[in-house]
Parts: sequence; structure tokens; C-alpha cells
Amino acid sequence: LIELVVVIAVLAILSAVAIPAFIGVQSNGMVASAKSALVNGVKECAVSESGGGPITFATAQSFKAVLTGYQTITVGNTGNCYSATATPDASHTSLGTFSISLDSSSGVTTKTCTTAGTSTGCPSTGLW
Repeated sequence: LIELVVVIAVLAILSAVAIPAFIGVQSNGMVASAKSALVNGVKECAVSESGGGPITFATAQSFKAVLTGYQTITVGNTGNCYSATATPDASHTSLGTFSISLDSSSGVTTKTCTTAGTSTGCPSTGLW
């Protein structure tokens, strides 16, 4: 009986450590997925423009990815793909909002985020 109690206690301690760690890894994965979709979408738009004109939000395949934890990816500036934002859904607001913009004339990319300095992939500078 004592051995059974010890086994249960060890399992309880392992669960107390593993569950929060898993939740943190899951959040990091959601953020990485959103960042990747933003970067790939802007690249897709730039490549498309060099081949005959910019594509729009509706046709950019990278922006159509299903992003767990994020409700929308919106594109700014009259529907072209040079500015995009990933906004977390209501149950994942701690993930932060990530944005990317590309200056088509200079080629400079700016990546900004909210919740700066938290553990969700947004550095204290607010740039990722």
C-alpha cells in the first residue's frame, strides 16, 4: 500500500511539472506558426509582384493557413499583401498581436508585436 501511495505521489509531482511546461510549448508553437504565416505571405506577395502584379489577401496561400490560437490575419493598404497582422482569438489574448510590413520601394521589412517582454515571443523592444 505504501508503494502505491509513493507511485501516486511521484505521478502527481511529474504532472504538476509537465502540464505547465506543455502549455508553454503549445503557446510558443502558436506564435511561431503565426509569425511564419506572416513572413511567408509577404514573401509570396513580393514574388508574385515580380511575376506580373501583386496578389491580394484573398489569393495569398500563406495567409489562408489555419492558425490555432489566432482568429484572423488581416492585410492593410488597399488589399495588397505588403502589410499583415495576426490577431489572437478571445481565448488566447496572451499570445499577442504580430504585424509585418514591407516597404516595396526600399525592400525593408518591419516586424512589430504587442505584449512586449512577455514569454510569448515578443521581445521587450516590440520588434520580432
